[in-house]
Amino acid sequence: MSEYQQRERLAGTGVLLTNRFKKTAGAPDWRGELKLDRSYAAGETVKLAAWTKETAGGALISIKEDNYVRPEGGNTNPFPSKRRDDDGDVPF
Repeated sequence: MSEYQQRERLAGTGVLLTNRFKKTAGAPDWRGELKLDRSYAAGETVKLAAWTKETAGGALISIKEDNYVRPEGGNTNPFPSKRRDDDGDVPF
């Protein structure tokens, strides 16, 4: 068992590992687990974010629940512009 399978998962995170026991073309290429951060209802969509990583044991995909919710009425730009004071009286 790899170190990634043995780790205690943080809520909202998981891992997919190469399926080393694949015996047929219809078997999954990846297998793993995801420890949910909240409860979901049947039919509800779960958004995920994923990163590929290479380890001594082979390739894996690190996954995380993507629960980001954009604030309502707030600035939708994640990089707000800096405030510029009126400097019209500066001679240069």
